[in-house]
Amino acid sequence: MAVLSDPARSEAVLVGIHDYAHLEKLPAVARNLEGLRDALTDPAVWGLPDEACTVLSQPLGIGQVLDTVRERARKAEDTLLIYYAGHGLTDPHTDELYLALPDSDREREYTSLRYEWLRRAVLDPQAGAQRTVVILDCCYSGRALLGRMSASAHIADQAVVEGTCLLTASAETRPALSPPGETYTAFTGELIRTLTEGIPDRPDPLDMDTLYRHLRGRLASRSRPVPQQRNRNTGGRIAIARNRAVSDGTAPRSEPDPERLASRQSEAEQRLAEMERRAEQLRLETEALRQEAERRALETVETAQRLANALAAAPDRNVQPFWFAVPVTRPLMGQDGSLEPAGELVPGIWYLAVEQRGKALVVQTADASRGLLLDADGIERGYYVDVGVARSPGFEPFWFAVPVAREVQSEDGSPGPVGEVVPGIWHLAVGQSDGALIVQTEDGRRGLLHDTDGIQHGGSDVAEAHAREVLSKAKRLAAAVAAGPDPGFSPFWFAVPVAREILSQDGSLEPLAELAPGIWYLAVEQRGTALLAQCSDGRRGLLLDTEGIQRG
Repeated sequence: MAVLSDPARSEAVLVGIHDYAHLEKLPAVARNLEGLRDALTDPAVWGLPDEACTVLSQPLGIGQVLDTVRERARKAEDTLLIYYAGHGLTDPHTDELYLALPDSDREREYTSLRYEWLRRAVLDPQAGAQRTVVILDCCYSGRALLGRMSASAHIADQAVVEGTCLLTASAETRPALSPPGETYTAFTGELIRTLTEGIPDRPDPLDMDTLYRHLRGRLASRSRPVPQQRNRNTGGRIAIARNRAVSDGTAPRSEPDPERLASRQSEAEQRLAEMERRAEQLRLETEALRQEAERRALETVETAQRLANALAAAPDRNVQPFWFAVPVTRPLMGQDGSLEPAGELVPGIWYLAVEQRGKALVVQTADASRGLLLDADGIERGYYVDVGVARSPGFEPFWFAVPVAREVQSEDGSPGPVGEVVPGIWHLAVGQSDGALIVQTEDGRRGLLHDTDGIQHGGSDVAEAHAREVLSKAKRLAAAVAAGPDPGFSPFWFAVPVAREILSQDGSLEPLAELAPGIWYLAVEQRGTALLAQCSDGRRGLLLDTEGIQRG
């Protein structure tokens, strides 16, 4: 069972902006701050001392917010809670989340508080807090989940933090809601209500996982944006509130011992109790799997976004090649636009950065192959070198098209083709062997293309286009994984007009199976714009592209 965070050794910073110079006013936010402060300082809820609950209503600027957060993070010895309510804005170039301040302007992102800066202030190496909770009630707040709450690895290793929990009012592509005529915003209203009333049939105190599941269910039942959550280590076990439903005596009494229960209940009643226990266990396991799938899908979106940005960026001519080492093992991505790593960089070895593309580095390894390092945080830089030191790269994967259909043979020399490359489609060459190209198909299979006469090489624009397609696919998958099943949906049979893949529900982009035309498949759930489809062998996966399907 979770242990209530010590209010005497904890700190909270509540930030809210209700009056804007250039954005729509949010009068409910001012009431959010009052209601949440009253709840957190209520001895029956958490009992945070008044002086430990700092309220910043209409802060003067970015510096005031960050200085206050850093100061309170260093003062806290147990738990640090950070809350923000207001407008959430996004950078049109990087998709990063910005928290609007009173003078913020949508056209000037530098007038808003970049969430990354807030995250760094929370994870200040000098902070004394052992646990951290960040709650964001703003539009597109789920974009904060695209960053790692643990920060970059080298900072996380230095920060002694038992757990962190990030709770957001909406997904990365959804607006939050401030219903007209209601006292609070939709999310904070449910949060305050839950803190002050408790949750029947749940443990005391309430940890963040229990709080999140309850808020998600309550808001989904009212067709309102559902919150998102990400935990690091034991973040989900952080408890900042007593369960008032238990304290008020409304929770059921403890179950009698098994012997007494057996004497008073029939065999059928015992079986029913066991079924209910198993159903609850299954629900908890399913929720844990869903959260893990959301986390994986959001990380995939982050990687795909970084890759697309790197491929679209021109080389920085002011950056001279230099040697560097990585603090932890990091993947090296190919320059073909796919999310399959071309290799990995390991600590203790010096690598050569030959170019900079946006925030990414083009890295040359010992065998002269090249790839993209998307995460350059915390690298150790060595000496700069002359441009001529960088050797000509070895074989680099490239996209190509064939003038006519050609067979792809097995790499092991087995008789018969393993596939075919056809005109009008870009195919990926990943290597070379005895004059033949090693070709990789969309389903990951590899084979040899011996006849390379007349093939058309694709330029960097093909890789950029492929990266954008992968990013779009990753975002659709993340939205489908995050979306709850539509309660009004009725299963139906359908057929696809062309072959289409279905993806696993675990948040990865790996195809689970392929749906073929001329076969009826069962749609068992609607997940946003995607369908959860069931194959004839019982496997289920997400069909992202439902355009043109024939309903039965």
